[in-house]
Amino acid sequence: MKMIIGGKFTDASDSAVKKNINPYTGEIIGTVPEATKNDIDRAVASALRGQAEWGTLRNDERDSIIERFLSLLQRHSEEIAQLMCRESGKSISECRGELSVVRPIFQAYMKAAATMYGQTLPGNTESRNKGDIIFTMYEPLGVCAAVAPFNYPISTMMNKAVPALCAGNSVIMKPASDTPMSIIAVAKLMLEAGFPSEAIQVVTGSGSKIGRWLTENKDVALISLTGSTEVGVELHRSASTYLQRTCLELGGNDPLLIFADCDIDSAVAEAVNGRVYNCGQICTASKRFIVENSIKEEFTQKLTERLKTIKGGIPGDEDSVYGCMINEAAADAVERQIRETVALGAKCIYGGRRIHKTLVEPTVLTNVTQGMPIAMDMEVFGPVFPIIGFDSADEALKIANNTQFGLSSGVMTGNMRTAMTAASRLKAGTCVINGTGDYRTSYHAFGGCKMSGLGREGALVTLKEFSEMKSIVLKKIY
Repeated sequence: MKMIIGGKFTDASDSAVKKNINPYTGEIIGTVPEATKNDIDRAVASALRGQAEWGTLRNDERDSIIERFLSLLQRHSEEIAQLMCRESGKSISECRGELSVVRPIFQAYMKAAATMYGQTLPGNTESRNKGDIIFTMYEPLGVCAAVAPFNYPISTMMNKAVPALCAGNSVIMKPASDTPMSIIAVAKLMLEAGFPSEAIQVVTGSGSKIGRWLTENKDVALISLTGSTEVGVELHRSASTYLQRTCLELGGNDPLLIFADCDIDSAVAEAVNGRVYNCGQICTASKRFIVENSIKEEFTQKLTERLKTIKGGIPGDEDSVYGCMINEAAADAVERQIRETVALGAKCIYGGRRIHKTLVEPTVLTNVTQGMPIAMDMEVFGPVFPIIGFDSADEALKIANNTQFGLSSGVMTGNMRTAMTAASRLKAGTCVINGTGDYRTSYHAFGGCKMSGLGREGALVTLKEFSEMKSIVLKKIY
């Protein structure tokens, strides 16, 4: 596959390519270009022209193009799901599920764009504006860059590209190096549907290089990234040269607080659903299970029994709940984190084995103490369940907040006062009551605090982040 620059499928200017590899079988799926700085500058220049065309269309004209795209996507959804399964190692059922959210994302932002009203300031607010009318309106920023991760290659990209487009911007899409092909396939359908040929660009290659080149180009107005905290901090720093806006959804070590008065079976089901899917490679997956000591043994036993019933590991199997990890390095990292935690005194009571080059089986760790790295800032991007005990709500909240991260969180309890108290005191962008933090809709404000990011994604808030507010004054108009 090739990049898309200026509405054309193109190689890198130096013809360099990167192999795209199926993480489960090791087979080479194909190649994609390794973009050069010249390629990125060409994409930005093209996007500037494309924005001038796309930005002048009325909302209903854009909506017609979007609806044609969504119809094409529905027609080609199975082939794109199969492609995503091969390049990401996700289970085929998860890939189909991911594609199913593209329509709701577009529909949410189309509705939001149609009701994106400004404000009017009355002419008697203060003496110096007597007789004046001041009102605001929103205009496109210009060129927006969307940088997506491997774990949800299409839905995460759409949560960036869609608000950019619905606000009248053009977009440069940079998929993860491990999962570029499914995004190229989707962008191809967007162009077939009638999006202006230069309003959508797809560039592939080294994330660190392309990120730097984007921040070095003054014509890029905004960069939206989902990725690691380290990458986000560096991008934010380099974007300051031209005061580019950055929207950052970064790392997390999300807690799930499980109180003794909860429904334990529901807590187990939520814990499994919030940790096993996508082989644990989810930024908002629960990564610390903070369980009241009086039920900790029962919860652990039921969790272990539930994990024994789940089938996974082979991405293409119709009944696989989860697939494999994105590459061997990712599996190596999880295996190493398990060993390090056990060496500090934790006990592995289930799993812990590397059963395939890219698969670490679901793992339950007990005897995890508050001072261990895994209980604070060690983000394990794999299906690992560290269980940490507590005796009081204050202690549980202290453990939960003792981290640099603040992405999402969950609370399992039968007492609404306990739930709301915990929700108000948890330092996280989202708190799900009687569920894990692995929760998202197209509308609500999604994102984190502390080192988990800047800004929010969701149709209720994001269009304004992707727009410029302008004040217009009618002086002495009455």
